[in-house]
Amino acid sequence: MRFRRLLPLLFAVALPAQQPATPPGGAPVPWETISIHVTDPAHADNGFEHNVANGLSQHAMTINFFIAAAYTFTIFPTKDLIEGLPDWAKDTKYDVEARVAPEDAAAYKKLTSLSIPDTARAFATQQYTGEMLMDQALLEDRFHIKMHTELRERNVFLLTVAKGGIKMKAAADPAHGSAIFDAGHTSGRGIGHISGKGIPVSFIGNILSMPAGGIVVDQSGDVGQYDFELHFAPQNMDTAAAGASNDPDFFTAIQEQLGLKLTRGKAQVPVVVIDHIEKPSDN
Repeated sequence: MRFRRLLPLLFAVALPAQQPATPPGGAPVPWETISIHVTDPAHADNGFEHNVANGLSQHAMTINFFIAAAYTFTIFPTKDLIEGLPDWAKDTKYDVEARVAPEDAAAYKKLTSLSIPDTARAFATQQYTGEMLMDQALLEDRFHIKMHTELRERNVFLLTVAKGGIKMKAAADPAHGSAIFDAGHTSGRGIGHISGKGIPVSFIGNILSMPAGGIVVDQSGDVGQYDFELHFAPQNMDTAAAGASNDPDFFTAIQEQLGLKLTRGKAQVPVVVIDHIEKPSDN
């Protein structure tokens, strides 16, 4: 689900579960072509990743971002979720173009269109989606990556229900979900806005990890799905832009508008440990 890449879901405290016979979203299809090149330094500041009709295009992205998308169950990965990477894998930016065969394009589109509720369930049970398995295949083929997952203690934000209870509306359509995120970073406006429909609390916590600036662990105990709007004064923006907002700060807004609360703490979270990785093989 490229949702987590276009915006750049539950953080469970268990290692990846046994994979089902058919992964969420469907079985992965093989890559027909893969092209990887070091990004031209003149264009290194223009990073993006998105789907094309029959594959993916990644420009000026470090490989640790790709590893996070393939192996971690989060939409806003942080460096705390990957260990053992050499410096080149943290710093070198790559352009990646990967395509599937024409006869596999329809299956690939289905893999990358996994709904938010289905993605949330996959992440909650730590099951790799078909799309994640395709990313893993690319990394194993071209970077010869070997990894394992361990539980490690990390500084996190603990998500709980605030005093007074949940203030969001029950989802009008629990079978479908959508989310929009605007923290003003690209628009330059002094706003912070997140809206969602049909979103489980665990997924809300995952979305909140980016503006919170760290890992969010859901300890709410709430299994419902909700429709919500969150407006807050954006963080990490220039003073003039932030001052243009009349909304409350991020942490206050969560309590007042969602009925949730983020507090700092420590927790055991799954961390990807890199055992072996090589610079990409020739195209």
